Amino acid sequence: MWVGEYLHTVCDFGGPECTMACNAKSTYGTLDKKTICFTNIIKEKYTDTEFFIKLDDDAFVDRNYVLGLVKKYKGYEKPVYISDFILNLDNRNPSLNHSYYGNGKFYMFNRALLNCIDTGIQYEGKRNEDAVFGAMVHNGCGPDVLKVPEDDSKIYHKTYRNKNKSIDLAALSNH
Repeated sequence: MWVGEYLHTVCDFGGPECTMACNAKSTYGTLDKKTICFTNIIKEKYTDTEFFIKLDDDAFVDRNYVLGLVKKYKGYEKPVYISDFILNLDNRNPSLNHSYYGNGKFYMFNRALLNCIDTGIQYEGKRNEDAVFGAMVHNGCGPDVLKVPEDDSKIYHKTYRNKNKSIDLAALSNH
């Protein structure tokens, strides 16, 4: 695998294949807490890392696309946030309302964004984990974030089709 030592998995429980353990009682409804947890870990533990990518487990990203983004934004001093952005209109939670968040299948960001992100965010109820991440960016970093739209043709989510190949990237359920 081309990412080798740079791939760090976030798991519910610790183990030999798990770099970060967050939220032992994880459910789909608690992914927001898991996102805050892994953000805190990478903020503290990976201080020499310049770029971070969050992918869904059923997503695949073109390697050359990622390398091109790294080359383009390497050394960029302002926070960089790359994704397919959605405006959050959550009137019940002022800390989440009117922030932009990545679609979840892929977002990439730099160290400068981690340096200003607000992981102490307060909100009510269970919320979409990607919306919480976007609000942490919005509340902590303010308007200085460079929001770069992703190239969706380079990110495959759920399925991958190219020429005569077709792969279902979703997990198989037990029968």
